[in-house]
This record gives sequence, structure tokens and C-alpha cells, in this order.
Amino acid sequence: MSSPLGETLRRARLSKNVTFEDAERVTRIRREYLEALEREDFTKLPAPVYARGFLRSYAGYLGLDPGQLMPFFPVGHVEEPRLDPLPEVDQPRTWNMNGVLAIGVVGLLILLVVALYAVGHEDTSPQFQTREPAALTGSNNSQKVITGPEQTSNAPANAGPASALPDLAGQSVDDAVSIVQETGASVSIIYVKQGDVPVGQIVNHQPGAGAAVGRGDVVTLIVSQ
Repeated sequence: MSSPLGETLRRARLSKNVTFEDAERVTRIRREYLEALEREDFTKLPAPVYARGFLRSYAGYLGLDPGQLMPFFPVGHVEEPRLDPLPEVDQPRTWNMNGVLAIGVVGLLILLVVALYAVGHEDTSPQFQTREPAALTGSNNSQKVITGPEQTSNAPANAGPASALPDLAGQSVDDAVSIVQETGASVSIIYVKQGDVPVGQIVNHQPGAGAAVGRGDVVTLIVSQ
């Protein structure tokens, strides 16, 4: 027994004086599919899931009840394409931006702590170097202490009157040595790097200005180099 599906669709279309062009424009179903439905040439239709949708839309457009026509639509009129499963692809590892930022912040904090520790423990004390200036050395042997006038064998080491030590800061090393030797004291010279004091001038001395010094005492001169 032939199916009434195609004939029902054709009669409804003709009764409404609708052309395939009109139906295609309104339903947005290609004309060849509409003609295939009326001819019941289901081999021209796409997969059943789409073909059944076309039938519902076309029947509704013609004023028919799609539910009464669907039983006449053959199930599995065409073999639906079988899709092979896609091969598994290893997804590239992506870094979470929040994690990257967190690692960067931690790294910066570690570097900051190390830098602060290094600065806090840096030896900022001046580097002292003890040596005898070339103007005061008479030989290749470097002497750290310049003694005062020779003492007689029958005089004690600390004999002689003490003299008040003047302020030697700013004096040349030669002048300062001469002044100290006049008191009878010995001289010890320490050279330091002092950018604001010219080379060869006294930066400071111990004991300080006004101290009483004489034979047996040692005056330390700190000289800029």
C-alpha cells in the first residue's frame, strides 16, 4: 500500500496555490528537498534527523498536522554516516598565569631579602693601611713607627717634660711628624682613603689636640691617601 505522505503534501500545496519557490523562501528548505518529500524520494534527503525536521516545517507551513504525517515517514531511510572517534591528542601543558605571577613574586622577595642581608652585613668601616710615606723612609725597609729623639742611656724612657699636642688636622704628613718629634714622642702613621681630604694631609690623630705627650708616648697620625 502506497504512503499518503507525498500526495497529502502535494494536494495541500496546490490547494493553497503555493509554488516550490514560495515554500522555499518561507521555510528556508531547499526546493530539491521539498520536491523529494512530495515524491517520497527519501534517498535525496539528508540524514533522518534533518529530514524529519524538514517534514515538520513543511507540513506546518501548509497547514497540516505534522503528527499525523510522521508515522508515514520511514525510519532510517538512509544510512546515517558513522563518524570515527577522533584520535586522542595530548593537550599541551599550559601554565596558569596566577601561578606564574605567584612564582615571580616569591622569587623577587627572595632576591630582596638576600640583597638586604648583604647590605646589612657589608663591612662599611674604612680600610686602613699602615705604611711609611716615601718622604720619611730613608731605605727600602718600611717602618710603621717613627721614634722621637734618641734617649740617653741614663735617662728613663718617659723622662722629660710633656708638651701639649696641637691640632694637626690639615697639616702635611711631614710637618705633622716634625711637630710630634719635637715633643719627644714617637709617630705611628695609618693611611686611609678619605675623599674630602687632600692626599698627604692629616685626617685625624690620636691622642687628640691638647693631650700631653712626651718621651715614651706614641702619636698615631691618620693620613689621607
